[in-house]
Amino acid sequence: MQYLISIFFILILNITVTIGQTPVPQTEIIIIGTIHTGNKHFNHNTLYKTLKKYKPDIILWEQSTNFKRVFGLRTANFLKIWKPGIEQLSLQKYTKHNRNIKILPFDTSFTSRRQYIRDRLVIQKAFFESLDNAKMSISDSTIYANYIIKQNHYFEFISKTDLIRINKPDVVDMTRVLYNLEIDYIIPLGKKYITGSLIAKQFEDDLAFWFARNNYMTKKIIDYSKEFEGQRIIILTGLNHKYYLQDKLFEQESKTTKIIELEDR
Repeated sequence: MQYLISIFFILILNITVTIGQTPVPQTEIIIIGTIHTGNKHFNHNTLYKTLKKYKPDIILWEQSTNFKRVFGLRTANFLKIWKPGIEQLSLQKYTKHNRNIKILPFDTSFTSRRQYIRDRLVIQKAFFESLDNAKMSISDSTIYANYIIKQNHYFEFISKTDLIRINKPDVVDMTRVLYNLEIDYIIPLGKKYITGSLIAKQFEDDLAFWFARNNYMTKKIIDYSKEFEGQRIIILTGLNHKYYLQDKLFEQESKTTKIIELEDR
């Protein structure tokens, strides 16, 4: 009898403790991978409507400075005087109706972002042109051809696909596969067949910076998730970054942090 009474009091104590506990607020993270220029199937209005659906408390955008509204932005875009990214345009519209929304940067800083992008394109063009002209063994040629097929399919697919679809796991996985192939096979092929120039080294250094940049982004996002615990955070980033950020954030996911898939709802 005494044993049963003891069990009864333990159960009562556990129930009381459980009832008395304050629920831990859960931070929700939604990563929206975009094409900065949009395509024929989505643009800044699509992104704006997505923000409206998910009603974030915090928005992180792929810049190194805080968001600022730009007077005359829509007119400049319409007249093709300036071509801002769809993130800038959608946030301009969103902040018009949500003045108190926090929009914070999570990217590393550049002397010139446009110049960085131009330099990357030059490096990649020179690297792949050199590999295209290299006399490879049959096995290496097969590896390289397989990569190029996957790369062409990926870029063609995302150029003809809507915002929700490009954020599906299978599409994000395409990006992951391409970057893994570059690390495991394409860089070694460059070192093997592109000799007597800096092209292969520049490509390798560029890729190393790419991953360092993604690591920086991840750290910033984790810091923000701790600072704004219990709130819904939307991350606006280029689609190619999404797989890496998502993988790293999944490693950090806990009872207090949840990563939500973008859905057509």
